Amino acid sequence: MAGAVDPVEVTFEHPSEYLLVSDFPGSLIDADLSTWQEYIPDIQDIEITSSADESSQPALYHNSGSDEEKPLLMVLHSWSIGYLQNIDIPLGEFAVANDWVFIHPDFRGQNDGRPESTASELVISDMEDALEYARENANIDESRIYLLGYSGGAMNALHLCQPSPRDICGVAAWVPVYDLVTWYQWNAERGEPYADEITGACGGVPTEDSEAREECAQRVLAPTCLRWRESFECSWHTVSTIIPCRPSKHFMLLMIWPPKRIKFLRNKSISLWSTVKCLKHWPSARRMKSAISSISMKPMPSVQLYLQSGPAELVLFEGEHEMLYRPGLEWLARQQR
Repeated sequence: MAGAVDPVEVTFEHPSEYLLVSDFPGSLIDADLSTWQEYIPDIQDIEITSSADESSQPALYHNSGSDEEKPLLMVLHSWSIGYLQNIDIPLGEFAVANDWVFIHPDFRGQNDGRPESTASELVISDMEDALEYARENANIDESRIYLLGYSGGAMNALHLCQPSPRDICGVAAWVPVYDLVTWYQWNAERGEPYADEITGACGGVPTEDSEAREECAQRVLAPTCLRWRESFECSWHTVSTIIPCRPSKHFMLLMIWPPKRIKFLRNKSISLWSTVKCLKHWPSARRMKSAISSISMKPMPSVQLYLQSGPAELVLFEGEHEMLYRPGLEWLARQQR
């Protein structure tokens, strides 16, 4: 892959005792600055002026101030909460302990049905502004800019790849919302409030040929976003009861067997670690060449399916709506453009 180098070997510290997002004290949507300051006393609560509409967008930020070039880790909050989301604290602790620059932007806050939320153009602009703020205020190693997101944050991490492909070396996306139309249908059938939040953000119910459906389509990851990437991407996804794994598997199929759309993938090899339980849901599973692969990052629960194609990986493992802090951080730490 032109422009890419082999993953770097690095040593790093994991200061947090918490391994899973579900282990962190409190609920997934707990959010307060005092808790962040308890774990990371030097964290800064900053304001970034939006380049799109001149509004002030808050963010958490940390830079040790050392002169040497440092990796940048931008972590994106999940669907139902803003930039003070407490479960991301262990990610910030890792950045501080290893002298990475850390930024945790708000990008219009929670996805509560406002049109400006939910992977809108303003959201994308805000995330780009956060990257630019870090560049202007710290000595960033441009070959080691990383994104990490969980749930709704993973959706936005993948979406950001489209306008800014060359800026980002690695993306770790945990249980991502990938297809807003499919996820709307999933939630509408179950009477979940996420369905109303999608209709509010996209201007109506995303029925066939509707403007709302087109709007939803504009707010999801397009596989062609990887077209000019000279870097790596990693997508993690649990077998979740909140977000179905099927859209992620369909996305991987697009990456593996698109005769016209994904010609840029130079490495067509597939690395697969699976069970019949997951594979029976794949209409094209028999077309794969099975190859058992080991995943060395720990801790790792029971992996149901592992796929790799070119710059992308997909891991399906048993669990609920979960993120493991260390595997994603370790994977990112070894990537360099």
